[in-house]
Amino acid sequence: MIDQLKVFFTINDSIVQFVHGQVFFLLAVMMGVQWFMQRSRLELARALPWLAAFGALEAVAVWGNAFIPLQERLLPPDTIQNLRFLQLLVHLLTFATLLGFGLRLSEPAVPSWAAVYVPLVVVLVATAILATNRALTSGVDVVNNATVEALLRYALCLPSALLVAYGLRLQAGRLVGPLKNQRLISVLRVAGFGFIFYALVESVFVPAAPIFPANVINTELLFEATGVPIGIYRSIVGAIIALFLFLSLDAFRIETDRLNETLQRQQFLMTERERISRDLHDGTIQSIYAAGLMVDDARHTIEQLAAQSHNGAGPLVERAREQLGAVLSVLNKTNEEIRSYIYDLRRSVAGDEDLARGLLDIVTEFRIRTAIPTDWNVEGCGKVHFSPEQRQHIYQIVREALSNIARHASATHAQVELRYDNCDDRSGARVVQVKIRDNGRGVVQPAIRAGRGLLNMRERAALLNADFDLESEPGRGTTVTLVIKQLDDK
Repeated sequence: MIDQLKVFFTINDSIVQFVHGQVFFLLAVMMGVQWFMQRSRLELARALPWLAAFGALEAVAVWGNAFIPLQERLLPPDTIQNLRFLQLLVHLLTFATLLGFGLRLSEPAVPSWAAVYVPLVVVLVATAILATNRALTSGVDVVNNATVEALLRYALCLPSALLVAYGLRLQAGRLVGPLKNQRLISVLRVAGFGFIFYALVESVFVPAAPIFPANVINTELLFEATGVPIGIYRSIVGAIIALFLFLSLDAFRIETDRLNETLQRQQFLMTERERISRDLHDGTIQSIYAAGLMVDDARHTIEQLAAQSHNGAGPLVERAREQLGAVLSVLNKTNEEIRSYIYDLRRSVAGDEDLARGLLDIVTEFRIRTAIPTDWNVEGCGKVHFSPEQRQHIYQIVREALSNIARHASATHAQVELRYDNCDDRSGARVVQVKIRDNGRGVVQPAIRAGRGLLNMRERAALLNADFDLESEPGRGTTVTLVIKQLDDK
């Protein structure tokens, strides 16, 4: 039976090599299409280009085993040896991209730069060694090619495949929280086990070579013992890896569904905010305004009664007038606050509104309401995107800072500055700075620590992953600075 298998697979070796390469080529196509067509924020997506490159290079290296023997009858020996040398370089690139894939999967346990620079250094050093070996051993034979390939598989392929298996298990653990899909986690773990088997069939059973252990455990030994060539085992392992990595792409569908749900929820919230702002404006605020008119009318009536009353009733009337004046003041303040809430609610549904435009509206409204001269200045490239939630946090911080100026600073002048720093032609500003200054009486340190408004501003800055700073000295005014960094990650 084994002898019949040997004869069958020997006759059909080219078909075996083609199928082996086709499995990894399909893996490359699937991963490449997924990465190109559907960009994702998942860490797994950042590793897909490395996996696609690995599959394509593995296919080319395997197909070389079928292509080169066909050319031996047509091409001179030196050309065939050059083709074998190129095949070794393709093997080197294959294992280097596998290493890059494993390093990318292992972030942040390894630094992000390692996935690029470590494989690059490995390729440069190994290429220099192979080129030197090729130059010094003219007329290199098959035994030497097999030795170099065995060394590449031992030194580079084996640790890279095990690193990939470890990285896939890490990714499975990280996706438990955000995706909450146990089937997907199991799929990634099986794919990790697939790369352990890949390490076995690719890096343990190597071409027969006059070095240990390649002279004991090799592909020829496996073929003699089972009658099945190593290409069949590698094809099966490759098919398992391709299948379960294809199933793992469901993570991107789940992420897309979650994003769609989030967008629908945001749209619903925007609709509700618009409805609430409309109801407040058309109902509540009109009722408060009418109540204020009635209180004001009652106060005028009391003043008229006071003018006509005897001296004994004067203190009581004066007290009632003061109380009504206090009520009217509270109603006017409540009216102003509700108008401010309506302003914020309507701004929250403004979509991709420009940040500078929104801040200018806030500054203009502050000038009109307080009559405090306020300078407005914008510097930098001005090209940056903020989500509605991020803009709302910035607006509320600026509004709170300006409100503190109006209520506590006794300032005669204020300034609001918006700066776009570290600009890039492609992605725009990397840093945005908002600064609010006044020339008021300043704030003492206990007030800085105890103020609820300042605490709210710091909490909003934390939600923006921004730096918040407040500088103030008695008699020298106050400066509030908000610095939003790493905008390319948002």
